[in-house]
Amino acid sequence: MEKKIFELIEIFKKSEIVLPISLKMKTAELVLNLMAHQKNFGLFIILGWQDKWQEYTDISDATQDIFVAYRININDIENHAEWYREVESTVGFDGAILIDATGKFAHSGIILEGLRPRTVADKINPGRFKDLSEQFGFRQKVHSRHLFAIVSSYIFQNTTVYTVSEETGAFHIFEAGKIIYSDD
Repeated sequence: MEKKIFELIEIFKKSEIVLPISLKMKTAELVLNLMAHQKNFGLFIILGWQDKWQEYTDISDATQDIFVAYRININDIENHAEWYREVESTVGFDGAILIDATGKFAHSGIILEGLRPRTVADKINPGRFKDLSEQFGFRQKVHSRHLFAIVSSYIFQNTTVYTVSEETGAFHIFEAGKIIYSDD
């Protein structure tokens, strides 16, 4: 894990996204710790979320939005024992976890609508491709979670987006519609 941490620090140093590196790293460390303790789960986190993007959100099951009532902050990661279980409980939820630019968890289980992956793919990388996975630059075929994550990083400017694949366990980080880190 130390090698991944060092690699991510170097990647984030080159980032043009204005979120603090410490916030990006704490989110990455949270994901890596979840990956070390759980198997076969999917995860989708948007870091840098702004309330002005609410028009893109919906929720299929309000009980999955646990962070509306229970506010936690990623900056408290050193004292995470109590709230870590809350975050860990969301890995089985459909939808995204939204964290604002100060590190506060805003929502979980959020469905994102109206992002138009094909339209974004054609803007970012026009041409003829087998499928959206290839067009966005993934090495393997990916599904909705990853496609919506990379599109989210493009549409919701100044965000860093993290995913874990339920099928392969691959960890990806996206910024500005690009894959900036992949461990697959």
